[in-house]
Amino acid sequence: MNKLKYLIGSIFLILITAGCNPIDKENLAAISTGDLYTIPGVAEAFVNNIYATYMPALNSSEGANTDECMMTWGTTLPSTYLRGTITMDSYSDYSYTGIRNINMFLEGIDAATFDAGIKNRLKGETLFWRAWAYFRMVKAYGGVPMILKPAAVGDDAAIFLPRTSTSACFTQIIKDLDDAIPLLPNPSGNARIDKGVVMAFKGRVMLFQASPQFNRSNTAQLWQAAYDNNKTAVTYLTGLGKGLLENYSQLWTSEMSKEVIMVRRYSYPEATNGYFQVGIQPLKYSISGAAGGNMPSGELAEAFPMKDGSKWNPKVNDYTLFHQNRDDRFYYTIAYNGAPPYIRPMVVEKSNMWTYWYDKDGKATTGVNGKEMRADFFEGYESRSSFYSPKMIDPNLDVVNKLDGQIDWIEIRYAEVIMNLAEAANEINKPDEALQILSQIRARAGIIPGVDGKYGIKAITKDEIRQAIMDERFVEFAFETKRFWDLRRWRIYKSRMESLPGGGRHGLWIEWMGTTANRPIGLENINVIFNQFKVTVSLDVGQIAMLPEDQYSFFGIPAAILERNSKMEQNNTWGGKFDPLK
Repeated sequence: MNKLKYLIGSIFLILITAGCNPIDKENLAAISTGDLYTIPGVAEAFVNNIYATYMPALNSSEGANTDECMMTWGTTLPSTYLRGTITMDSYSDYSYTGIRNINMFLEGIDAATFDAGIKNRLKGETLFWRAWAYFRMVKAYGGVPMILKPAAVGDDAAIFLPRTSTSACFTQIIKDLDDAIPLLPNPSGNARIDKGVVMAFKGRVMLFQASPQFNRSNTAQLWQAAYDNNKTAVTYLTGLGKGLLENYSQLWTSEMSKEVIMVRRYSYPEATNGYFQVGIQPLKYSISGAAGGNMPSGELAEAFPMKDGSKWNPKVNDYTLFHQNRDDRFYYTIAYNGAPPYIRPMVVEKSNMWTYWYDKDGKATTGVNGKEMRADFFEGYESRSSFYSPKMIDPNLDVVNKLDGQIDWIEIRYAEVIMNLAEAANEINKPDEALQILSQIRARAGIIPGVDGKYGIKAITKDEIRQAIMDERFVEFAFETKRFWDLRRWRIYKSRMESLPGGGRHGLWIEWMGTTANRPIGLENINVIFNQFKVTVSLDVGQIAMLPEDQYSFFGIPAAILERNSKMEQNNTWGGKFDPLK
């Protein structure tokens, strides 16, 4: 219990330093362990610390391990994941510190003497975060030791346990979520965990359990459970007025819109998201040399449908007109050569997003094809694909206040919940329901329905609809940290990445063919001058050659964890005996 008391003290030190006093108690030094269950402000602060531990945020480097992103000119090799050089230590998300704090809280909360409504809510939130913490590990490694009680100091037997089976871990995760639902409000209204969040997350968990990563025999009951739970979540959320926001481009700037289900909020100056936003923007508009995050690949840019719902076809479509007649999501996700200003510094300097190469020194023998300078200042960190992404960027920040971003991070939105439902519906032979959801997503993207009212969707068979859902998720959730996990749960990570034409991701090499003196540097209309550019496909550096799919489906347990606990077994795909499929 000394650890618990120390943690409470640490929480209050942070809160008081920040100018917050969550409880009506003058002498904070007099707070005791018993206060956790008698003073609601103490309990609230304790749970807030759990939020701080687990509430997710954007990972702008995750796309570098998938077909979402291209590399920068300053890099020379793909990631270790794509080179097949990962080891058991490459992925590390194995921590029980937060789970220990959760278990401490849950052990005594039922005996709390304060208001039952507050007690139930905090218990429900904490049960959710325990499920969240365990799911994070299970989707990475398979089964892990399932510890549900706080261990006494020095009780190694209660901590160093063998791994729990993967199926038993899923059972406990789902139980925690089921136990949390009746304890939580409907809805919270303040970005805290509520019934809708838990239902939506449970649907995500069930979808993973039914997917090929865990469900190698394609057991129909698991897909039915995924369908039932996602259907329940959609029905509940729709009843609360949740739905697709009409304008996709406003998703991240319309705070707490009807599409938001689970969100991490930011408010200057207490909490800002600039730490990830800075590295997404072109180096020209960034600070401290931060760049290289979320640079769209040609694979991603080409995946966006045309306005009529058809696919971009490089054998038919012209790369110099690459940006024309795409669906609405393209323009919010892909900043292409000549794209309109999308951040304040571009507006101030009255310049579009230019990413072409031009002849700076007037010599035909220097550079490539005589072109040696990039319009966005070639310094080694420009996008190799010639694309950037405006998605999730605060458009109102100047260079001097780049770290003050307040764009909320939406972890779960309504579109994901209905897409989860569509995937499960297709697998249990409800194709019409799956296609109807795909049509909703595409209609919001501004795709025209066509004479057949199918929004360009040609899929008919189960396999075709499955692929259509995969393709739609790729563009709908670009840079929302889903692609890496989707490729793994579908067990197509290796096959997808190694099948890319040329053995790697590709982008565009764009050359200005006019004179240096008349090159576009401002608001020139790309639709007027497009024919003065030469556009060719360029490959990323380094060939993609990956390990067997099994070694990505379940990562190796880090060596430090194995050394600390003699009862731990390594996954059988990494030289051990533990079977993560049981």
